[in-house]
Amino acid sequence: MGGNPIQFDYSVLLTAMLPMLFYFVFFLFAIYLMVSTIRFFNRKIAFDKELLHKLDELIKLQTQQMTKQLNSM
Repeated sequence: MGGNPIQFDYSVLLTAMLPMLFYFVFFLFAIYLMVSTIRFFNRKIAFDKELLHKLDELIKLQTQQMTKQLNSM
């Protein structure tokens, strides 16, 4: 029973799987970028709200100080 053993052609596997693997990695990278962007903007919104609140307090203190100075004249 001599003869050639069955050989598997890996070039078909590579030509079919390589583009699919590339698209899968690209898809995962796109999802990662979207999630990280959403998280960044949520943190930025929170920091901006805190900054606006602090600026409002500074403006109130400044106007109170100005009114005290004007009243003392």
